[in-house]
Amino acid sequence: MLKNVIGWPLILLSFAAGPLVPGPGGIPLFLIGFALISFPGKRRLTARVLRGKPVRFKTGPFVLISLGVALALTAVAVPLARSRSQWVAAQSSTGPFAGAVLYVVLIAVFWLIARVTPHVLNLVLRLIARARRKFRPWLRHHHVRLLPPRWRRRHPHESGSGPLRLTDEILRFSRKRGQRN
Repeated sequence: MLKNVIGWPLILLSFAAGPLVPGPGGIPLFLIGFALISFPGKRRLTARVLRGKPVRFKTGPFVLISLGVALALTAVAVPLARSRSQWVAAQSSTGPFAGAVLYVVLIAVFWLIARVTPHVLNLVLRLIARARRKFRPWLRHHHVRLLPPRWRRRHPHESGSGPLRLTDEILRFSRKRGQRN
C-alpha cells in the first residue's frame, strides 16, 4: 500500500514536471511511479506496450466519439481564443458567416487530429517494441529481467500449495554469481 501512496503522486507530478523541467522532465517520474503502483491488469498492459501490439478501434463508434471530442474541443477553444487573441476576436466579429467558418474549420482540424491519433499511437508502440528488442540484451547482461516469466517454481521456504507460483513482476533484478551483500 505504501508503494501506491508514493507511486500515484509521482505519476501526477510527472504531468506537471513534464512541461516545466527541461529535458525528459516528467518521463522518469512517470516510469518510477508506474513501477511502484499496482492495479489489476498492469502486467498485461505493460506486456502489450512492450511487445508493440497495435491498438484497434471499431470504426463506427470511433468516428462518433472523435466527432464528439472535436465538437467539445471547438466549443471550448473558440471562446478561449476570442478572449486571448485579437485576430480571432476580429475574425469572429466580422459576421456570422466568418464565425461559422471558424467553427467548421476548427471542428475539421480537431476531428482529423482525433482520427490520426490511433495511427500515431501504433507507430509509437512499434518504436517501443523495436527499442525493447535492442535494449533487452543490455538489461540481461546487467542482470535485469524485463517481463520475466509469469510462472516460476516455488521455493521450499515459500508458503502456498503446488509447485508453481504466479508472479506479476515487470522487472526482476538478480545478483551476479559470487556477489555478496
